[in-house]
Parts: sequence; C-alpha cells; structure tokens
Amino acid sequence: MTAQGPYALTTLSVALLFAAIYLFGGRFAYRPGQRGSRKFLSFAAGISVAYIFVHVLPALHVIREFQIQSPTDFYRVFPEYSVYLWTMAGFLVFYGLETMMASPRQGPENRAGYGGGAAPWKPWVHMGGFALYALILTYMMVWTGKGTLALCLFAVAMGMHIFTITCSLSSHYQAEYDRRGAFLLALASLAGWACGLALDIPMPILLNLVAFVAGGVVVNAAIAELPKEREGRYWSFLTGATVYTALLLILSHFEKGG
Repeated sequence: MTAQGPYALTTLSVALLFAAIYLFGGRFAYRPGQRGSRKFLSFAAGISVAYIFVHVLPALHVIREFQIQSPTDFYRVFPEYSVYLWTMAGFLVFYGLETMMASPRQGPENRAGYGGGAAPWKPWVHMGGFALYALILTYMMVWTGKGTLALCLFAVAMGMHIFTITCSLSSHYQAEYDRRGAFLLALASLAGWACGLALDIPMPILLNLVAFVAGGVVVNAAIAELPKEREGRYWSFLTGATVYTALLLILSHFEKGG
C-alpha cells in the first residue's frame, strides 16, 4: 500500500470529493415531474456499471487465480468460486437492504417523517449499510495504491455511483438524510481514508471486500436505473455506459503501450 506523502494528499482529495457528494448531492435528488435530473442519474448509473464490467470484474479473475494458488486453509473450500461468491454476497446484501428497508416511496406529504408506516429504525439501518459501504470504498482506494490515471477513473466512476446512492437515500428519507444521514456517510468516507493509512487488513479479507463491493455497485446502479413507475431513461444510461466503456478501453490500450 502506498500511503505516504503526495499519494495520501491525492487520495484525501478524492475522499473529500466523495464526502461533498454525500453532503450536497441529495439536493439534486429526482422528484417526479422534474426534467433533466432523471436523465443525468441514468447517465451516472451507466458510467458506474461500465467501470465495474470493464475495469473491476476482469480483476476478479486475477483475484481468483491468487486464491486458487494460496496455500492457506482459508481458500480450501471452493477456491475457484470464492471471489464470485463474495461478489454475489455483495449483490444480495444491498438488494436485501433495498427491499427490506425501503418502504413504499414517500410522497411530499410524508417525507418529513418516516413515511408509509415504516419503523423509525429502518432508515438508519438502510443508511448505516451505505455508511459501511462508503468506508470500504475509500479504504480500498488507499490500500490499492492506484496510479494517478487509475485513481482519476475511480474517482469519476465512484463519484457518479455514490451520487445516485445519495439521491436515492434523499428521495426515500429526505428529512432523516438531510438532518444526519448525509453527515454520517461523509464521515464514513473520511474514516475509510484514515483507516486506509493506519490499518493493514489481511490481503485475503481485502480481496474478498473488493469482490463484495463489486457486487454492491452492480445492484445499486441497477436500482438507481430501474426505479418504480418507469422513471428510468434507457438512452441516457446506454450513453453513459458506452462513453465510459470506450474511454476505459482507449486508456487501457495506451497503458499497455498500444
């Protein structure tokens, strides 16, 4: 892990960017009838999906090979499937949060409270899950020691991704999110950066966290793009995915000396 000097400052700037998105992104949450914002959310979801499928999922194959060759007992059970099982776990956990914690969408008349008869603890379980997600994202950003180009790609893709999460949480729990939830996620983002500098988690666990987060990004981007009441904007989603995929492939070509 490269976590000293200029690299620490560079990663701090990304963590601060993420914190700012958590704090202020909710102001741009989609409200039915608005023009433009739904298209941008779909475009952002397309970018995050492109990053996962083109940049992260291929890395899972490398993790799989490492796990198969690892001599530790940790990977003796289904080592060839371990990374994919963790990816599926991330998918299922965040899909579960969405289905269990998100009551029917709140209308303008009940956004100030917990809405829809939902238990008061449900919004905080939902937002708490994403706070842990925010912490893991910035921790891994520091731990992986990304180069400048890779860090910029990560910042753009994950910045767009957490923007869609922020808008979704603000739409579900506007009063709770704006009052305390936004600060919780912003602090979690900065805490993940600090932990990345100070804590060394064993590599097997970290590799599984990479896979877990990959599954979470896929389902959260899908949730952002497939809302109820046919609010999605497919062409904006397709444009974001296509443009960022092309950018990733071009940059990968030049990185390899093509």
